[in-house]
Amino acid sequence: MAATPNATPSNPSNASNSSSQPKAEFFNLNVTGIGYLNNIRKVQGNNGEFTCAVINALSGPTDNASYTRFDVTIAGKESVSLINRCQKSVDEEKQVLIGFVLSGLVADVFTLSKGEHAGESRPSLKARLIAVEWIKIGGQIVFKSEKPTSTPPAQSAEAQRSYAENSF
Repeated sequence: MAATPNATPSNPSNASNSSSQPKAEFFNLNVTGIGYLNNIRKVQGNNGEFTCAVINALSGPTDNASYTRFDVTIAGKESVSLINRCQKSVDEEKQVLIGFVLSGLVADVFTLSKGEHAGESRPSLKARLIAVEWIKIGGQIVFKSEKPTSTPPAQSAEAQRSYAENSF
């Protein structure tokens, strides 16, 4: 978590006042991870149409991972474009694995509307998808950001372990 100054455009006609006003700072809580992309959809809101999706994020040991469901709203032109480009693969039920950065995490509850558990409530984590670091479709990397903070998992390869020099 880091405090970042809020960038506000200065008003040239009011330059003397802008230096005396304190700059707002915020604490950002971002979540990074990898997960499977599902249920890409367009949603009509009060401020127009926006893109949403579900990410089933992986956590735990690689041979027995657990999933955490995030219902995300896509933020930013590049992220929206990348997620929209994945629509066909998701509709064809191909495995779309992405490295992601989320912000604005909020807990919520939703009610299942289909299947044998219809009517039951489930927890949901909602967030804004603010960056896509890489995309793998069917095991092939199709996109990689210029400055990713995570790396895609290798295809069926054993992870190399690194140990401290003074390990026991």
